[in-house]
Amino acid sequence: MWKVHLDRPGMPGWSALSEAECERALRFADPLERRRWVVARSTLKQILGELCGIPAARLAFSTEGGGRPRIAFHTEGPHTEGPQTEGHGGGLGLALAADGSDRPLDGCGCLSDGCDRPSAGRGLDFNLSHSGEWALIAVAPEGRRVGVDVERISPDADILELAARMYQPEEVERVRAAGAPEFFRLWTAKEAYIKATGVGLAGLRDTRVTPAREGSAALVGSRSLDGEWPVRWLDVAPGYAAAVVTTASTPEPRTG
Repeated sequence: MWKVHLDRPGMPGWSALSEAECERALRFADPLERRRWVVARSTLKQILGELCGIPAARLAFSTEGGGRPRIAFHTEGPHTEGPQTEGHGGGLGLALAADGSDRPLDGCGCLSDGCDRPSAGRGLDFNLSHSGEWALIAVAPEGRRVGVDVERISPDADILELAARMYQPEEVERVRAAGAPEFFRLWTAKEAYIKATGVGLAGLRDTRVTPAREGSAALVGSRSLDGEWPVRWLDVAPGYAAAVVTTASTPEPRTG
């Protein structure tokens, strides 16, 4: 996993983006939100490009059922038009390996026939989430699923009304007792789960987060799917909640 500070100078910029991605970025009315989206998207492409051994600008994304992202492959060269206001290169943020260390991840799951790395696989799973000035990027090996979510905690949100509509009754009581931090803590677990499973936002009402008990991790599941998945909450920064749900080994929470 990578924890990325989107406002840090020298982060990857527009050069890795396709024309369609540049057009999407330019639709952001707020320049700060536009810049953060560009950095998050470009950093994701740079990380995946390094794992696959191909230029980031030659990566594209498609979606499968439930809106889950997959890697595609551009045959054209890097995109060189459009704004170039960001630096390219520099740090990619904090890399969190499955064992909780800061070592880079290894291996490749590129879906492209053009990837000639001997270790190239075809099942790389990945997920991106960003909120405010932070982004999380999670990558899982072939045959695994991963979902991640980070949210800036908003104390002004009408959390009880939203919880009453979206959460299970016992979860609403937890939010009533603990306030906004618990609301967003539960939300990140639920959203990471629906991103990993591909059930989509429509399935969020069916999810349930079971608190950790002695000797067992916290679990998240859905009435519409069999089984429960372990959830790991991450310490990203003060004022943020974040979680990862995966069938692979989960990283220890780390602060950057």
